[in-house]
Amino acid sequence: MISPKEKALDMCNRFMICNSYQAIVWHNARLCALISVDEIISIKLLWYQKDTKELDYWNEVKKEIKLL
Repeated sequence: MISPKEKALDMCNRFMICNSYQAIVWHNARLCALISVDEIISIKLLWYQKDTKELDYWNEVKKEIKLL
């Protein structure tokens, strides 16, 4: 499994669209990645997959996205 920091960067990069407004696009990519991680966490909780190790991982990814 890749580190939470690497996953955070990967998720943001997947939402990144290169153009002349890269700062705005990067900000939006980070927001999209945060929304995605929130969805992953809520689905895990909804389906009672309360594997704390996995939830800890996704919470750490969320923290790393915020630091980018």
